[in-house]
Amino acid sequence: MEDKRLIEIDFPLKEVSEESVREKNIRHGHISTLHVWWARRPLAASRATTYAALIPAPKDREELRKKLKFIAELSRWENSLNKSIIEKARRDILEFFGGRPPRVLDCFAGGGSIPLEALRLGCETYALEYNPVAVLILKAVLEYPQKYRNLKVKVNRSKISQKTLAGEEVHKETPKLICDVKKWGKWVLEEAKKEIGRFYPPDPDGSIPIGYLWARTIRCQNPSCRAEIPLMRQFWLAKKKNKKVALKPVVDRKNKRVEFKIIRGKEIDFDPSKGTVRRATVRCPVCGAGIDDKTVRRLFQEGKSSQQMIVVVLRKFKEKGKKYRLTTRRDLEVFEQAEKYLRRKVEELKNKWDFEPIPNESTPRSGGSGAERAFSIQNYGLNTWGDLFNSRQKLAIITFIEKVREAHDRMLMEGYEKEYAKAVTTYLGLAVDMISAFCNSLARWENTSEAIKQLYSRQVLSTLWDYVESNPFSGSSGSWEAGWKYYLKVLEFCSDSFPNNLNPSKVFQASATELPFPDNYFNAVITDPPYYDNVPYSYLSDFFYVWLKRCIGDLYPDLFSTPLTPKSKEIVAYTYNKSWKEAKKSFEEMINLAFKEICRVLKPNGITVIVFAHKSTDAWETIINSLLSSGLVLTASWPVHTEMRERLRARESAALASSVYMVCRKRVKEETAHFN
Repeated sequence: MEDKRLIEIDFPLKEVSEESVREKNIRHGHISTLHVWWARRPLAASRATTYAALIPAPKDREELRKKLKFIAELSRWENSLNKSIIEKARRDILEFFGGRPPRVLDCFAGGGSIPLEALRLGCETYALEYNPVAVLILKAVLEYPQKYRNLKVKVNRSKISQKTLAGEEVHKETPKLICDVKKWGKWVLEEAKKEIGRFYPPDPDGSIPIGYLWARTIRCQNPSCRAEIPLMRQFWLAKKKNKKVALKPVVDRKNKRVEFKIIRGKEIDFDPSKGTVRRATVRCPVCGAGIDDKTVRRLFQEGKSSQQMIVVVLRKFKEKGKKYRLTTRRDLEVFEQAEKYLRRKVEELKNKWDFEPIPNESTPRSGGSGAERAFSIQNYGLNTWGDLFNSRQKLAIITFIEKVREAHDRMLMEGYEKEYAKAVTTYLGLAVDMISAFCNSLARWENTSEAIKQLYSRQVLSTLWDYVESNPFSGSSGSWEAGWKYYLKVLEFCSDSFPNNLNPSKVFQASATELPFPDNYFNAVITDPPYYDNVPYSYLSDFFYVWLKRCIGDLYPDLFSTPLTPKSKEIVAYTYNKSWKEAKKSFEEMINLAFKEICRVLKPNGITVIVFAHKSTDAWETIINSLLSSGLVLTASWPVHTEMRERLRARESAALASSVYMVCRKRVKEETAHFN
């Protein structure tokens, strides 16, 4: 092979793996903080493998040593925007391709890691996705920052010392996109707060509520008891080395009631890790009677459950740490006022928009042995996406949506160019999406960090017995302002990532089984296909789709033409209405088609890098057989360690810590594939 690439000879596995794992702890500026997406590849590994696939194999061992050392440096997060290192990488690639940027395709682009790094390295980049939510993320990460990066605005010198929401000083000349996203994000926040801020009132001492801890409840089935049982996994509020706070249940057997008190430190005289529910089996704290899981599910499905606000989490300006207090009558009255206002608001917006403001689309059905085994919420009566939110949460989200829609109208009235206003509004819509990820009844309170965690800490949709309702105006985790700081950092990072002389990246919505490109078009295809039945992308992303459709769907009519995300051409093994054998066959047929399409659009001397990770031999057999039948041949493979061992899913499953980067070429003669 005349143009053998470095990645086919050697690769700095240890160094790139270490950087990929370390990257999981990096938040400021990382694209993962713009929007939730699942199984996103590390930028470090994406940058390193893309570069290694687009430069020639070194001529001797000394040159190889230097190149491997350079790749290790290139993969470091700190060097993402290091001008000298990135420019050298771009020059190396351009030199190999005769001064013309190579065309690179990611046909399963997902959250955008691979195409972002291809762009950073100066490639002519194409990103393709079937899922509309992912397409929007790709536009926000790849297309808009690059398209508008040279549109600058001057900032008055008097403002240079002021702090922006991103926590950085305003530069004299700043990309206009960043300034406008900041400006209109602030406007949306202020307008929403004017209207509904009163439903999150501060305490008399000025303390601001960060969140409200709720427990779902059911009645004890013992006829002589019938106490309302708060369903709680455990009773820790704060479980840190130097701070222990617990919620202690106090049983009033005479009146058949469970009340609470908050105790701290040495006062804790019981085991707070033992709650009233374990794996859907409930124990009544009043009479001790048990309720089996089938009965619990039946009660929820019959609408015989309720919920109870128990604790308010607070913070006070200029004081460290969180405070906790029990719910008061005033808290309940404010919530009831929000419920009344919601009813009026829904009718008002229904007439104004001519569609249902609250998502009434169906949640995914539970059961099955395919990817849909990740869902259990319909077992507990959460049958529509709107059911995942309490009244005040619904009010908050539809109010933010209304303000985003109004912001777009105002931009046009102020003379913003139509496509530019669409770009700015897209970031506002994605921000509402992230608010919804924290502002729902599947968001949890993490007692070890005293922070709100969004519903997709794992890639599943399962009922949460006790949840935390975030305050979107608190400035703490789960709030608009907290998310906005990350947003502006991502925008800055993406705007600084691309070469000045490169045309904007091209983002497509299409199926990888039918690529909209001519034969022999790409110099490289670098992609991360779905892993069999690992992640049910479309059903998980429906959570966001239903809100995005209401918020900015009219700006993207082609993306939001269906009630929920399209699924017919999604390459994931589901067993809805089919056996596992049929689901497996469907996945195999579609991934086979996708690999054949990759082979078709790849130039004869092009290179493909396919990322795959799965613990089952069936999945690996499918992938290898599909590669062989597609006309691609494996020339090298590299297992890159990409996950932290202590991550949540790894603790609870047999998830793999490594992803294998498989290097392939078009078959020109019979060759033997070797795994390194």
